[in-house]
Amino acid sequence: MSGAKDSSTPKSARTQTSIFSFFSTPSTKTTQSANGTLQESRDRDSQDALLDELDDLVDDDMLAEVEHAEKKHSSAMASSNRRKRKAAYVESEDDEMALDDESVDVDDDDEDEDYKPEEAKAAASQVRGSRSHRRAIGDSDEDEEGDEGLELDEEIEAVATPAMQRKVKSGDGSGEGPETRVPSLLRMRYSTTGSSSSGSGLPLISMLKPQANAGRPTLKRASTSLMSAGTAASSESEPLMQRMQQSVTGTTKSEAKRARAAAFAKKNEGRYAWLEDVRDAQKLRPGDPGYDKRTLYVPDSAWRQFSAFERQYWEIKSQRWDTVVFFKKGKFYELYEKDASIAHQQFDLKMTDRVNMRMAGVPESSFDHWVAQFLAKGHKVARVDQMESRLAKEMRERGSSKKGDRLVERELTGVLTAGTLVDPTLLTQDLATHCMAIVEAAHTRGDGSAEPATSFGVAFVDTSTAQFRLCTVANDDAQRSGLETLLVQVNPREVVYVRGGAGPGQRARGGSEAELSSPDAQDGMAGLSQATWRMLKNTCGPDTDWIALAPRREFWDAPITMREFSQAAYFETDTWPAALQHAAENERLALASVGGLLAYLRGLRLDTDLAKLGNFEMYTPLQHSSALVLDGPTLTNLDIFTVAAESGGSGTGSGSAAPAQGTLFALVDHARTAFGRRLLRRWTCHPLRHANAINARLDAVDFLLEAADVRETCTEALAGLPDLERRLSRIHAGRCKVADFLGVLAGLRVMDELVAQLRHECGAEAPARVQTLLATFPPLGDLLAEFDAAFDARVADAEGRLEPVPGSDGPYDDAQDAVAALDAWLEQHLRDTRARFDCADIVYKHMGKEHYQLEFPAAVDVPPDFFRLSATKTASRYWSPPLRAKVRARAEAVETRTMALDSFQMRLYARFARHYALVLRCVGVVAELDCLLALAAASAAMGTPTCRPTVVEPAAGAAAFVDFRQLRHPCVAPAAGFVANDITLGGKAADAASMILLTGPNMGGKSTLLRQVCLGVLLAQLGCHVPAQAATITPVDRLFTRIGARDNMLAGRSTFMVEMAETATILRHATPRSLAVLDELGRGTSTHDGAAVAFAALHALCARVGCLGVFSTHYGLLADAMYTPEPTGFTDSVDLAKSTDVAPTVHAVIPRLRPMFMACAVDEAEHRVTFLYRLQRGVASKSHGMNVAAMAGVPLSVVRRADHVAKLFEERLNQRRA
Repeated sequence: MSGAKDSSTPKSARTQTSIFSFFSTPSTKTTQSANGTLQESRDRDSQDALLDELDDLVDDDMLAEVEHAEKKHSSAMASSNRRKRKAAYVESEDDEMALDDESVDVDDDDEDEDYKPEEAKAAASQVRGSRSHRRAIGDSDEDEEGDEGLELDEEIEAVATPAMQRKVKSGDGSGEGPETRVPSLLRMRYSTTGSSSSGSGLPLISMLKPQANAGRPTLKRASTSLMSAGTAASSESEPLMQRMQQSVTGTTKSEAKRARAAAFAKKNEGRYAWLEDVRDAQKLRPGDPGYDKRTLYVPDSAWRQFSAFERQYWEIKSQRWDTVVFFKKGKFYELYEKDASIAHQQFDLKMTDRVNMRMAGVPESSFDHWVAQFLAKGHKVARVDQMESRLAKEMRERGSSKKGDRLVERELTGVLTAGTLVDPTLLTQDLATHCMAIVEAAHTRGDGSAEPATSFGVAFVDTSTAQFRLCTVANDDAQRSGLETLLVQVNPREVVYVRGGAGPGQRARGGSEAELSSPDAQDGMAGLSQATWRMLKNTCGPDTDWIALAPRREFWDAPITMREFSQAAYFETDTWPAALQHAAENERLALASVGGLLAYLRGLRLDTDLAKLGNFEMYTPLQHSSALVLDGPTLTNLDIFTVAAESGGSGTGSGSAAPAQGTLFALVDHARTAFGRRLLRRWTCHPLRHANAINARLDAVDFLLEAADVRETCTEALAGLPDLERRLSRIHAGRCKVADFLGVLAGLRVMDELVAQLRHECGAEAPARVQTLLATFPPLGDLLAEFDAAFDARVADAEGRLEPVPGSDGPYDDAQDAVAALDAWLEQHLRDTRARFDCADIVYKHMGKEHYQLEFPAAVDVPPDFFRLSATKTASRYWSPPLRAKVRARAEAVETRTMALDSFQMRLYARFARHYALVLRCVGVVAELDCLLALAAASAAMGTPTCRPTVVEPAAGAAAFVDFRQLRHPCVAPAAGFVANDITLGGKAADAASMILLTGPNMGGKSTLLRQVCLGVLLAQLGCHVPAQAATITPVDRLFTRIGARDNMLAGRSTFMVEMAETATILRHATPRSLAVLDELGRGTSTHDGAAVAFAALHALCARVGCLGVFSTHYGLLADAMYTPEPTGFTDSVDLAKSTDVAPTVHAVIPRLRPMFMACAVDEAEHRVTFLYRLQRGVASKSHGMNVAAMAGVPLSVVRRADHVAKLFEERLNQRRA
């Protein structure tokens, strides 16, 4: 470093502290004696760069040991004249060791103002040689040798820890000898004019002794020189030298660790004191209303103290305080401060200090593994990457003197959350994971009345496929049943809503209806009401993440959304997708929800990648016109996707990788592909409604059941297909791995061949639906041929890179020509060198990052202008003067070629993305074929008996009906001994009944019967066989269920309130073509009130609505009110002892109502009941609750007492009737 530059560099601008460094003389002149006279150096700037490089090899195990000596030396040096000392330092153009009196900071080149990339790299190579490199995370070291080892330039920029160490060999001038641990390479700035500590004018540590080949120094000789220089050192330096030598062999790791911790705490005392009082950007503390956990307030005083690297880090972290930030440095990702503590406490990662902060780190190669671990613990993860390589940074820095330019460019490249994952390696399940945004608006119903109503705008996205869906839930009821249905169908993993209404930590509003009538409520910017918030918390899974965004600024309303779409130019043309256009014109709430979702995705750096595909669709939760309607309670009560008992009653589950056993979806889920499974789940949410469509699907399922060869062909082809739907979105975003892109091309080829084979095998015998699928599959031959010719497939398979075919890409061809020309020069230079020295043993050696080293046998006399790199006993390695420049030029040419290769890959992905719609259509065809195969496999796996249901469309005005013979529950295996029953509802017969009043004992199978009737209808309309001997139905338009007893504490609703809400939905929306099942309605209140409510509801369903259904009850009063006795009777109990329990035959007071009960056998003496599970006609005389109590283990004395009290109640009731 020149003297002018040194004198102009203020002391405060340096980031390193007093650190002792040493190096051998790079000059070929005769070395001077150890009296402090310095030799002339070859290049002062190169020497200073070398010092900067060597500073990064500091062994921090010795920092605490050296601290005391540094302070003493600093106080002594403070009395010297700095100007004279600098002048002496400039005049001495030879190797020196200097002491700098600033704070210790063993950082990379980001923090070093004087760092010169080109000179440092060249100068550092003088001392590198072929040694083994070591680096550590925390206190552990890992050897990395050869090309896999971190070179000096990488170590400077990559993660370094206080345990950075080196092993070198000390010995004679050749560099060979026993291995020794070299102490810290610590720099000293000193003056030859004298020192108060030595009194002799000598430097603190005298100059290294002259050695052979001093013109080409190595680190090995430097270490030997340091060991031998102790005798010439001053009396002040001798104890320090002894301690430094002792540290080579005697310092324990625990002592060094304690010393480091003490030094770190002392140095940084008060530096991060502001982190002890965490506040958000608005200076609110955690717990304050309106606290924003995403932001962090950093005081101005802290910004002034930050180094350039710290400033770069905290600019990102202060906006992501609730996110674990993985900060890329070299070949590692580092975590600092709070994030480092999380990594240490929850994952046992080693934590140390670095760049003035606590630090933990993970290798780049294991990033995906650790991200998955952090996500599984519920953390969000931000990824900050280096946007340039080391060589690209050096090329950029040419001609730039700005401090900012010295920093490696880093950017936030993405934020990973559990609900917005896009990387296939992080996705743990095939089913979609959704992120949802919701807005709520209060208004009048709009039918001329002043009755208040609530509407919702909802948008959700599956980020793995970039599929957006939006809808409006208009005029929802007080129970939010429409929104609840949507939530159960979608099962969102993250919910984004407007800050200000109800919800955790809300500040301004409480979400009352009065507050939601404000002007903001009209466009959804007033937040959520308490009723909506309670329903959301109760319906969504326990692991759902809730994200509150500020209205308009962070959660866009409809006008801002339209403006952002126009300005961001997400789409290639000015034409928006049809769904967005419709929402902008007709459904402003839905458009506002899209705005909130897109604003959130922009903060995650995902909006452009996802929105530019244009996959926006309108979504209808209740598809009345084309599908069987299954609302939220029905999906939950029938265990369609999750077993309610296992999901805490919410029925939504947590989106596990496999469907829960015992659910209907687990029964039919035999899909071979991931995209087929997602389509099958949508089919299950929306079974078909029209007979023609149902029968067409059943025809295809029957064909696949019978055509074993076709089924086998499809199964083998589909089993190996990757998740093409997800990978297509990654290709369109330009973020697809080469292996995944090759997998897409291979998958398309498999699908093309499969369809061609099916067309040949099926012929005209295939049913209409199969022929339509095969006919709509577009040809892929031209597309595959285009991309087969675009790149070298062999290179792609072997090396994992897309290399263009020669002549097909100009920029890459030019870069390749430049590399080839330099390779030719290098080969010629090797031949010339062999001829010049008349030695055929001269070869090129590649050592680490330093390639093309000329290796000379030891007997060859090498000129002094050759640059020595390393040596052994038998050979030395050099760069000749022209070779050094050419090696650098080749490295830059290779970097240019790499950038051209990356550019080619992006252009290739862009070309493929133009065929996105075509390929997506192919995927859709194969997905439907996979679903048909899944239904065929499910039909075959149900056991016997099973049958194809007969589905008929009722004539105009005709009554609907359902007729099952020997129907059993589809999720129970036949071998389990399940008792099948005949069930008939509706029809034209004179005694036909549309509603069954079902009675029977507790645990007698009433609830199971209700569920199996519904599941039989659902399977039939899904297009699957049903577990019965025969089945004939007319399509049902909607299924209603009121099953089970549960309260809803979060929503503030009792058990009876939940029952009444579900009953109200049935009475309001049921039609004569609906199927409703109600289980024990009215049990949440008093006996008389419950019986009265049950009677009124049953009467309304039979007399007014006229729907099909089953109504189970334990109320004897209800049966008495509905029926009158006849002379003959049916018994519901088989006499095992002396029971004469006889139920009289009855006829219904209400027409089209049939009484039936579940039979059982009772032993009154032993209070034992045997359940027969047979459905018989009549009314059960008793519920046999005492028998069930005894079976449950209730003490017999209690049971007998209860039986006695029951008889007293019955006698009194009979007396009142009399």
